[in-house]
Amino acid sequence: MSTARLFPAQHHRIGSGFEAEGWREPLALLDPFLMVDHFRMREPVFAPHPHAGFSAVTYLFDDSATGMVSRDSLGGEHAIQPGGLHWTLAGRGVMHDEFPAQAGREAHGLQIFVNLPADQKLRAPEVLKLAPEQMPRYEGAGWRAVQVFGGEAGLRLVSPAALSIVDVDAGARFDTALAVGEQGFAIVVSGHGQAGELPLSPGRALSLTDLAPISLQADEGLRLACFSGRPLREPVVRHGPFAMSDEGQVVAALQRFHSGGMGRLSPRTTNTVPKETQS
Repeated sequence: MSTARLFPAQHHRIGSGFEAEGWREPLALLDPFLMVDHFRMREPVFAPHPHAGFSAVTYLFDDSATGMVSRDSLGGEHAIQPGGLHWTLAGRGVMHDEFPAQAGREAHGLQIFVNLPADQKLRAPEVLKLAPEQMPRYEGAGWRAVQVFGGEAGLRLVSPAALSIVDVDAGARFDTALAVGEQGFAIVVSGHGQAGELPLSPGRALSLTDLAPISLQADEGLRLACFSGRPLREPVVRHGPFAMSDEGQVVAALQRFHSGGMGRLSPRTTNTVPKETQS
């Protein structure tokens, strides 16, 4: 008997420039992830802000009408291309902001918060990136998958976590399978289908476990974002943009932020493509 269950998204919007379907609960099913937003962004809506205790990860779908620019207090200004991944490992703290490379055009992607193990929460911040051509690709009968991170994707992660984008043709089937000791969830990005008796539709996530493979049947073209990882099962105290092990670490993170210990990042003055993408 399947133990899979569906959990719906929470919808949120910021003006006319940002809208998302988000999953933040139940944390026990998301672990080692803290949050996932399936977002569409047309205008800059976030001022420079801090993060500490986790990794803030942005993945842009290949159908995104524009790339994004990610700036950080480490001195970086990075381009995120459609189909690309940007991983800000915040550690003890970093300032950053992100916005569409072309204002008015829609950036379509996933914003993912990946928890850090307790012994990594105070490490130095770091930025990791993968271009679309660096991501392994697989295919089977009626389905295709891109390994965004984890698995064979070449990203140095501090604990096991993975994301695959899977496209399943109408009438085809895709079987999920997790490694022993891992759990995960599949977000329906677009299309409709079935997981046994459970209906799959956009805005829903399906829990996955290592107990048994789950067969997903596509009624029409189905796109899934499949997350998996080894749950940390460690205490997490969340306060705004911080996710620490205890209240003392949260207080210390607030002090670092206010004293400039996470660096400084001035508000952007122009919305231009970073120099690294210019020829």
